[in-house]
Amino acid sequence: MNDQEFKKVRKVILGIFIPIFGVIIWFLNTDYYIKKEYFEFKGLGFKATVSAKFDENPVRKNLIYLKKGPQLKVYRELFDQLQIGDSVVKKIKSDSVFFYTSNGLVIDDYNQFLRKKYLKSLE
Repeated sequence: MNDQEFKKVRKVILGIFIPIFGVIIWFLNTDYYIKKEYFEFKGLGFKATVSAKFDENPVRKNLIYLKKGPQLKVYRELFDQLQIGDSVVKKIKSDSVFFYTSNGLVIDDYNQFLRKKYLKSLE
């Protein structure tokens, strides 16, 4: 394939994928999607224990896996406090997640970012 054919193919591919990505980005920022995402987590309830921790990032959030519960991304300070077997509880219609650690109870406003995004979309 020569250089001119390559440029033509690249333009066609970009002409197809740029609008697709634009629509996806637009949909992810629509009020409908923001509301759905917020209330989906708010309606979730679980009572589980930490079954695994994955220390992948020294600064950002890290994954914890729960027995009979979802995986959660928690901040570094909380991640360091958690141990395998600690209890994690989230009540339905609550934004907070309760972590029962050996250091005591830690309450994390886990849904804070989505709540702020949802409330901003209502304006």
